[in-house]
Amino acid sequence: MVTSIEVDRRSVFDPESTSVSALSWMYRTLNLLHVRTADSFIRRELLFEEGDCFDPDLLSESARLLDSYGFLSQATITHEDDGVGGERVMVLTRDEWSTQLDVGLTYDDGTNLERLHIAEKNFVGQGILAGFTYHERREARRRSFRLATPRFFGRSDASIAGGQTRPGSFFNEGVSYPFVGEIGRYSVRQNFSRATDFFSYSTDGSEPFAQVLVPLYRETIEVSAARQFGGIGRSIIAGFTFMRDVSDFPLPLEVVALTDFDDLEPFPGSRPPRLDRQLLPTATTRVGLHLGTRRYRYEEYIGLDGVRERQLVGLGMFAGVTIGRGFSVFVPNALGGTSGNFGRVVASFGVGVGASLLHGGMNVEARRDSGEWRDVLVDANVVAYLRSQRLPSHTVFLRVASAGGWRTYLPYQLTLGGRFGVRSLIEDRYPGGRSLRFVVEDRVVLPWPAPDAADLGLTVFADAGRVWPGDVPYGRDSGWQAGLGFGLRIGFPAATRNVWRTDLIFPVGPSSGDPIFRVTLELNRFRYGFFSQDVRRSRRLNLGPEQF
Repeated sequence: MVTSIEVDRRSVFDPESTSVSALSWMYRTLNLLHVRTADSFIRRELLFEEGDCFDPDLLSESARLLDSYGFLSQATITHEDDGVGGERVMVLTRDEWSTQLDVGLTYDDGTNLERLHIAEKNFVGQGILAGFTYHERREARRRSFRLATPRFFGRSDASIAGGQTRPGSFFNEGVSYPFVGEIGRYSVRQNFSRATDFFSYSTDGSEPFAQVLVPLYRETIEVSAARQFGGIGRSIIAGFTFMRDVSDFPLPLEVVALTDFDDLEPFPGSRPPRLDRQLLPTATTRVGLHLGTRRYRYEEYIGLDGVRERQLVGLGMFAGVTIGRGFSVFVPNALGGTSGNFGRVVASFGVGVGASLLHGGMNVEARRDSGEWRDVLVDANVVAYLRSQRLPSHTVFLRVASAGGWRTYLPYQLTLGGRFGVRSLIEDRYPGGRSLRFVVEDRVVLPWPAPDAADLGLTVFADAGRVWPGDVPYGRDSGWQAGLGFGLRIGFPAATRNVWRTDLIFPVGPSSGDPIFRVTLELNRFRYGFFSQDVRRSRRLNLGPEQF
C-alpha cells in the first residue's frame, strides 16, 4: 500500500550547487522570479493516490507523464519501505525556466532575426501556455498568439491559436483526451484548422528567379477516437478518424528574384507541367481506420541530445497501419471532390546495447486514384548513440536518413541544403524528389568551466548526402555533397533540455563555396523525432495510431 506521497518541487536553479557567492545570489534572485510547478498539478498527474495498492508500473508511468512536459527538466519517482508494511513514495521534479522573452537571433548564411517570442509555458505553475510569437524565416512570416492547457476539464488537452501569415491568416483549435500513459483505455480528439500560407519551391539557379511561392489554402476538420487494449508495455490500439480536407490555390503565384522575400514579383510566363500538376485543388472527406501495437519498456539516459539532460526513452517497437477511403461529400461544389482509397504505415524501434542506443523509424503514406497509387511519400531514419565506458564523456551520433516522393500530385519538393540537410550547403540548394543523407558526430562533454551551473560541450561532425530529381518541379541530381564542421554546444542552466549550437562548417569534395557559420538550437534530437521537415509539410494523412 502507498502510505504517503512526498513531492519535492525544485525551482530552476540550485543555489547550493556553487560556492561562488555572487552566482548563488543570482540563482536565488532568478528563482524568486519563477513560479514553481504547483504541488496540486504534480499530484494530479500521478496515477496513484495515498491508500492505493502499491504498483511499480504506475510509478514508472507517472514519471513518464511528468517527463513529457517541457517545463520540467527532471522528474523522478522513487519509493522506500515505511517500516510498517507500506511504501513511501518520493516525487522529485525540477523546473525549466518557463517565462520566455526569446529574441531569435541566428546566424545562418547571414544574420537573421527569426522570431520574437514572448510566452509563459507554465502559468501559475499549472502547465498553461500563453504566448505571442513573431516568426520570420525566408518565405514564412507569422504573427500569432497561442493559448493551451493540459487540464481542460480533467486530463484533456486544449489549445487555440491564430494570427497572420505573409499571404493571409490562420486559425487552429483542438481538444483531445489522450491515452493516460499506457493504462488509459480511451482517447478522443477534435481539431479544426484553416490557413493560407506560402509553399515554396526552390529553383537553385535553373530559372531567373530563386523561389516560386505558391499561396496554399488548407482547411481541415477532424474527429477521431481510439481504444487501447492490453497492459503496460504490451498494448493494441484500434481507432477511427473522420476528416474533411480542402486544399486550394486562391491567389496568383509569385517569385523571389534573389533572397528578399519582401520583394515579390508575379510568376512570369506559363507554369511548367510538373509544377502545374502539383497545383490542382482537392477536396475530400476521409474515413480511416487505425490499428497499432506498442511493445515498450522505458529506460533513462543522460546526455543523449542535451549535454547532461535526463531523458526517458522507449525501448521496444511500435507498428501501426491506417487504411480508409475518401468520398466526394461535404466538400465545396466549386472544387468538386476527390475519392479513392488511402493508406499509411508507421513503425519505429529502440534497442539499448549497454550504454548505447539504436533507434529507427519509418512513415509511408499513399492514396489510390484513377487506378494508380499517387502521392507516395516515404520518410525513414536509423540513428545510433554510441558510448563506451572507456570514453564516458563522448557520444558518437550516427544517422542515416532517406526521404522520397513518387507520382506526386500535391505540393512537394525536397532540398539538400540548409540546417536540416547537408549543413555545408546554403538554404534550398539542390531541389529534388528523393534524398539520402548521412550524419556522423562526436559530442564531447567538457567538465569546465562551471559544470554545476551550465553545460558546455564540443562537437565535431561530418555530413554527406545526395538528392535525385524524381518527378518534382525544378528537381535535379546533386551528386554526392559533403561537409565537415566543429562547434560548441551550450546549455543553461545545467541539465537543461535546450542546447544552443555554434557551428562552423566547411564544404568538401565537389561542394564549392565559403565556410558557413551557424548559431541554432540542437536539431538532431530524439525527443522531437527525426523525420524530414520537407516531407512533413506535404503530408495529407498525418494521423495514425501512434498519435492518440
